[in-house]
Amino acid sequence: MIIIGAGKIGAALAQYRGFRQRGFLILAAYDANDEKIGRKLEGIPVRDISQLERDVRQDRPDIAVLTVPADEAQRVLDRVVKTGIKAVLNFAPTQLQAPADVTVKTVNMAMELEGLSYALTNRE
Repeated sequence: MIIIGAGKIGAALAQYRGFRQRGFLILAAYDANDEKIGRKLEGIPVRDISQLERDVRQDRPDIAVLTVPADEAQRVLDRVVKTGIKAVLNFAPTQLQAPADVTVKTVNMAMELEGLSYALTNRE
């Protein structure tokens, strides 16, 4: 899999050891910020987003994880879809539109916290 967005959430996901334990290998992270490109996140190279299409053709990841700002997410997803990746985990706080043959799972942390808050309030 690849991570697109090497900010705080992307860096935290790169550090999560549970992925490897469950058989998920992070091939690379991508970003547009020159200060992040060329660095490593827990040994994972941060590449220039301009290389995305070329690298996907070469590395053939199955999953893309989006940790980009909401206003960039649809544009980035459209690029990911064009590469042929069919599974996307979206951390951007927005709903995305994808073709029917592409599965997009959005992680909505605010909604999850609301669910926990509701559970706490309605305990018996």
